[in-house]
Amino acid sequence: MSSIYAQITISGKVVSIEGVLPGAHLWKKSNYKINDVTDADGFFRISGLKRGDTIICSFIGFKEYSFKIDSSKDNMLIEMQSFSQQLEIVEAKASVLGAENFAFEKIKPLDIYKNPNSKADALVAITTQMSSTTKDENAAVAFRGASPQQTGYFLNGVPVKNPVKYAQLTNTGTLSIFNTDFLKSATVFPGNPPIEYGQATSGTVVLELADRFPEYWQHTASISMANVGYSSRGQVGEKSHLGLFANYQFDRVLKNVNSVNFQDINSFNALEGGILFTTHQSWGSVKFYKYGLNDSYNFNFEHPSYQDGFLQDSERSLTTLQWIQNFGNWQASIVAGNSFNKKQFQFGNMNYNTSNTDPYAATNLTYSNQGDVFKSGYAYWGQNSWIVGSVPTLNYALAPDHPSVKIDMDDHLESHELYVYGRKKWRNQAFGSGVRTAFMPESNKQLWSYQFNYLLDITQNLKIKAGHGKYYQTRIDTERQIIQQAQTSLDLDFKGKRWAIHQSFFRNHGDYAITGSESRVSIFLRRKFQLDQSTSFYNQEGEWEWFARTFIKYNPLKDWTLNASFQAFKGNTYRLVSSVIYLSDLDVYAPTERSSIQFFSPYANISIGASKLFQFSNKLNGLIFINVSNVFDFKNENSITYDFDYSAYDHNLLTRRSLYAGIIFNFVND
Repeated sequence: MSSIYAQITISGKVVSIEGVLPGAHLWKKSNYKINDVTDADGFFRISGLKRGDTIICSFIGFKEYSFKIDSSKDNMLIEMQSFSQQLEIVEAKASVLGAENFAFEKIKPLDIYKNPNSKADALVAITTQMSSTTKDENAAVAFRGASPQQTGYFLNGVPVKNPVKYAQLTNTGTLSIFNTDFLKSATVFPGNPPIEYGQATSGTVVLELADRFPEYWQHTASISMANVGYSSRGQVGEKSHLGLFANYQFDRVLKNVNSVNFQDINSFNALEGGILFTTHQSWGSVKFYKYGLNDSYNFNFEHPSYQDGFLQDSERSLTTLQWIQNFGNWQASIVAGNSFNKKQFQFGNMNYNTSNTDPYAATNLTYSNQGDVFKSGYAYWGQNSWIVGSVPTLNYALAPDHPSVKIDMDDHLESHELYVYGRKKWRNQAFGSGVRTAFMPESNKQLWSYQFNYLLDITQNLKIKAGHGKYYQTRIDTERQIIQQAQTSLDLDFKGKRWAIHQSFFRNHGDYAITGSESRVSIFLRRKFQLDQSTSFYNQEGEWEWFARTFIKYNPLKDWTLNASFQAFKGNTYRLVSSVIYLSDLDVYAPTERSSIQFFSPYANISIGASKLFQFSNKLNGLIFINVSNVFDFKNENSITYDFDYSAYDHNLLTRRSLYAGIIFNFVND
């Protein structure tokens, strides 16, 4: 009789097809006080149970799961099923990425939220990867020593240029223009960008938004020292899904709390919103996304000839439309979109506007069967640029009364592109190759890209990837640019039970020659501790550059996560003015000669943070977080500012020590 009433303890992990579920709530049906919430790795433990008790497991957006207790159990595996998985009336068609096997990493939204340095932003999460060589603390990803402009970004198959906001210059809050709540995945190619997308010569980030949302409506509200945001997503009808979000980023609280860090920033704010609609019909799946942004940034700019606030305003919109239909092993897709960006710059005798539109349309035909893929298609990309206003006549005379010149310029660049790509899987190997060509009618130029990939699974835990290709990219910045680059890379992945090693070697040659290596070691000690250490070295134009990153995550108590990060890299370059000439008619000094390239002191940043998951009920949970960036207030130099006659200069610094905190609520309604 005593055994019937013996105390029972159960433990295990809660997962879904997307991975582990931190913050899932488990409780005894007859006594809500006997409960637990899964930690950052999805683990739970509940004591004080008896045989016959019913346990209920709940997580926002997933169907409740219940089971009866008959005895103590360890290492239980509870697989939650999302409401969207229940809806099988019409199959959702997902775009096939032919080169996916050769990607460096595929990041899910859960990976982004669990990354302590990502600030819940997809691109910021990517900048923490070992292949990122971003040096200015923003969300524009630079890969393996190349310029951030050489990276290609594609959202739902549509190219996006410069996917960051002006407010990102504060290095706080949501930085890029992508909403993580709506994200399905971010696939990262730090080298050998997929030929099926093109228009990238360094790496490519392929972002796909969600195909569908749960049957129950999900709501997320966020409040931090820099933003207030809200998103809502769910099902409308039996075959369609809708998501809406809005976010306002402000400066008052952040500036008051971190006055030293933001002493040179007069103001910043951003208002953004978006809508995502998907529907899955017998004639195909359609995904429509519309995004809008108003962005303003005003900072103190000290030039030898003039000092005042430098104002940057931006209006932006992004539209993507995607149609996909499957015919057995074949898939047809059409994507279309347009990116619009209008910017205004005001400082001294500078006052001008730039406008850009980038219409895009593509059609793709794909065959896939048991790992084999054949893909071909056509794409049109138009790039249109306008500049109107006045700019300084002399780059060393910027005061309002100094001479300026009126400008009214426009430029247009279009390309018609064809590509073919194939991937063949044979036992434990995969081979991929493709070719892409672009015809530019204005200049009557023909550009070519080609690519070869190879993947070998030596064992279940050891993989080798190799790639080689030549790539092109066309841009309109201040003038037309055609960048051509060839790349060769070798990547090795070796995984153990509680550790993983990644080693890369790469060579980029063409317009920009770079040779280097990347190493990463990850260690996992049970569910309490994780260490990630990466280093990279590369040589560019005879100069060696290096990066080092250390990330530590520790779970001391249930629902608590502590994290620390250390990042260091070789300082940025600069040139000093060695001689000047005084111009009496303008009362300014003109620099005439500059010294050879010099390097600032190495960059160093140690940051710490803490977060706690909480659950009020089976329909309401959340996350509270706090982060201190640059704890030791390292003076990381980014540029220099001269006095009026160039006889002395000061260092301009990147992020000083700053505090950032916020809270996120997630809830559902029937």
